[in-house]
Amino acid sequence: MATSPPAAHSFLTEVARELSSGELSFPTLIDATLKIRTALNQPGINAESLARIVATEPLLAARVLRLANSTALNPGGTPVVDLRNAVVRVGFGPIRTLAIALAMEQLVKSKSMGQYDAIARALWDRCVDVAAQSFVIARRLTRIDPHEAMFAGVVHNIGAFYLLARLADRTELVSGNEELTRLIDDWQVGISHAVLSAMALPDAIVLAVADQEVPFTGSTPATLAQILFTAIRLSQDAASQAAPTEQAPAIERAARVVAESDQERASVASALTG
Repeated sequence: MATSPPAAHSFLTEVARELSSGELSFPTLIDATLKIRTALNQPGINAESLARIVATEPLLAARVLRLANSTALNPGGTPVVDLRNAVVRVGFGPIRTLAIALAMEQLVKSKSMGQYDAIARALWDRCVDVAAQSFVIARRLTRIDPHEAMFAGVVHNIGAFYLLARLADRTELVSGNEELTRLIDDWQVGISHAVLSAMALPDAIVLAVADQEVPFTGSTPATLAQILFTAIRLSQDAASQAAPTEQAPAIERAARVVAESDQERASVASALTG
């Protein structure tokens, strides 16, 4: 049984209307990140104050410590054992990334995913891989903040999770995984852009996510969107069982850099997933 075109159109129209009005039916994600976002918007917030807030979320605290001690941020291997120093080493921006990544992972694991569990977990695995590769590409090949690139990677497909969350109680709209995958492929970029806009995230992130599928020329990614495009392409090639298609020079160069920095990439992925 296929999705009823009128029903699907009505659903997507409803989603578009809500997002254009700034409303989000995404309580798990918003609630989980609200305290961190509010804290980071406070003038004069310091590491000690932020550490106290992070400490109230044990899973987030553990991930901040893990990232602080990762190969990516701690190549010398000097351990950080207290949360305040971990916050200082990691920085405020990456903590926002960890908070939203934790919320997305908890959504994936929630009972609300129900029949979409396998798809949600596959999307999350791809999300983490893109984020880790984006970090390495930005750090090794560009002057773009690697933590900003990591954040863009974490949220690049947030529209897919939004669709899954909204479809969880609308099972009559989608009859099978193939149909759902097609719906996500067709709509996730536009909905990701709308969700991030509704969340009032920085323009650089919102625009990069909107342009994540735009190819580019040149031997090196030069923008956040181009980093995302490259990381997504590498992640897709790695996940594919078929031989990689002919790659542009920038993709080939990034693939070599990521392969040479596998330990760094793996440490970022580990920090994002706990």
